[in-house]
Amino acid sequence: MASKLMNEVMRQTLRIVAGTAVYVAIVVLAAPLPAAAGLMLTFPALNGLFFFFSGDARAASIAGSMLWMPVINGVLCGGYILLFAALARTGSSVLVAWCLLLVVVVIWYASVTRRRVRAGIARERQLTYAVAATLVGALLVVVAGAAARTASGSMAVPDAAAADGGRWIVETILNSRLKIALFAATLAALLPVTAYLPISDSTRGILSGLPLVPFGGLVAIAGDGSMSADARLAIIDGMAHGVWLGPAVAIWFIFCFSRYLSARTKMQSPAADAAVRFGALVVGWLAAFAVVVVVGYGIKTLA
Repeated sequence: MASKLMNEVMRQTLRIVAGTAVYVAIVVLAAPLPAAAGLMLTFPALNGLFFFFSGDARAASIAGSMLWMPVINGVLCGGYILLFAALARTGSSVLVAWCLLLVVVVIWYASVTRRRVRAGIARERQLTYAVAATLVGALLVVVAGAAARTASGSMAVPDAAAADGGRWIVETILNSRLKIALFAATLAALLPVTAYLPISDSTRGILSGLPLVPFGGLVAIAGDGSMSADARLAIIDGMAHGVWLGPAVAIWFIFCFSRYLSARTKMQSPAADAAVRFGALVVGWLAAFAVVVVVGYGIKTLA
């Protein structure tokens, strides 16, 4: 009995370590492109891991409510960015940052507990939903870009890859340690819960979009009293350009990967089957990241 328990603890620990390692790689790869910071707020790292650890049979059911999460999180992140930019100089910017976090957390909970969100996006409407999210997101990016070009006094966001040699990798990890720790903590809390408790697929889809990482990342910058308000506003402003298209990237990942898992034929060898599924997950992440890079460079070019 003790040996079985130890093996299970080791299995869950390896899952958490592996998932966190993937997230660290994503953070490092995104660092050379500050323009993609807003897009990365809703990157589907946790969504993909939930699909992988939940199994193929549940993918279609989980995807329904999961598809709501990028939109809810993206809108709240965008709202946080806009409100912080507007209110940061009206008083204590650190206090503003933390008060806004409380507001978005309350709104997030009120949103995900609605019956419509829990019911999810019907399978026959998911493609239309993805296209609509893309078009609306692109329009908002254009509007945000136009507003930024008319604004004055903006500051350049430092490029992480400009550091000497490979030091920028270490610096990126150190600067992102709060986000990484939050991601690891989220995995450590959610993976055992979803593995051993009778949680509905609807709830699994919502938990896959638990926004500890994006909200924590935003308040870590906005509420950092060691930086000047101008420096924090410059970083936040960089996120404002692409945050509106981030949900579309995540939605297309969820749509495509859930369809793949639902349609694939399971292999007889468990090890080979897991390897194929994980390979498909990595391909999906790489495709999503490639889109982020292309869109990020586009935004940077047009800014």
